[in-house]
Amino acid sequence: MNAFLRKYYNPWTVLATVVLLLGIYLSALYGWMNHWGLTSAEASMSLPGDGTQPGMGITSTRGVTIHAPASAVWMWVVQLGQDRAGFYSNDWLENLVLSDIHNSDSIRPEWQHRSVGEAILGAGGAIYQRTSFWPTLAYEDGKMLYLWGPIVVLPADSQTSRLLIRTYAAPPPSALVGILKALTYDWMHFVMERGLLLGIKARAEGTLDADWIPQAVADLGWIAATVGVAAILFFRRRGWWWGLIPLAYAAAILAITADFWSAVAGFLWWGIIAVGFLLLGKSWWKGLALATILVMLVFVIAPQPHIAFGMIFLVIAAAFLGTGAVRRQAIIRP
Repeated sequence: MNAFLRKYYNPWTVLATVVLLLGIYLSALYGWMNHWGLTSAEASMSLPGDGTQPGMGITSTRGVTIHAPASAVWMWVVQLGQDRAGFYSNDWLENLVLSDIHNSDSIRPEWQHRSVGEAILGAGGAIYQRTSFWPTLAYEDGKMLYLWGPIVVLPADSQTSRLLIRTYAAPPPSALVGILKALTYDWMHFVMERGLLLGIKARAEGTLDADWIPQAVADLGWIAATVGVAAILFFRRRGWWWGLIPLAYAAAILAITADFWSAVAGFLWWGIIAVGFLLLGKSWWKGLALATILVMLVFVIAPQPHIAFGMIFLVIAAAFLGTGAVRRQAIIRP
């Protein structure tokens, strides 16, 4: 293992790997994610709400087929908002920044209407003080709700619908700014928007609990990772105070959002960074750079990132346990 690290865990190898992975993302994944789920015709078709913001350009259009009538899909769309049904997406990620979003699994009659000019909250609580919101720039009951762009329900037939989301934004002032945006905001927006599309699809089709087995297995992975990181941070003779930052962050998430899995994710986010510096010192920057890129790619590729990361954690935990068992056998062997 030490020989492997000396050979490959060096700045030039790490830099080359990071550049290669970013090249794959920009050349192969970026265009795919900006037209995720679309037919060729939908990529350029006009949608209700186009032209609402003159001077803004289309940055992405995404869609999903839902096996439910358009009227049934619309009832979920019109409920969007932090103070209503949430955004049906990865609320455990939204609550990492203390948004206090909780996705609803039910239709509420009092949430079945919007009006032009109405503010749709994006985050809540005392931290944001109702400053995070989208004004409803356009609205067609039963068909289109305009937030960061039009969210449109189109009937395919009496029992099938297409749900499309088009995003508008100001053109970047330079190519460099455009690349930086692609490497930061754009992939995160994709992860949340894909989650919204799939979240509405699962609710409208009544399949929200269809993945309960892989979800339960993934939950074990998250718990195993949390226990492992906590053990490294708090049960060592030195450096236990490294664990105070992830612990305090997780406690803040729980106190403000009451979201257990978001608190677990917050603890692991800072806990893994702390463990890296505790075990590898300054050289951890190389591992952290690689880990950051790989985490981004997992988020982009995996439709259900919570399950994907849970499975990854479970494999890593099993590998550590297996390595420990082999070492113990080697020690006691005569």
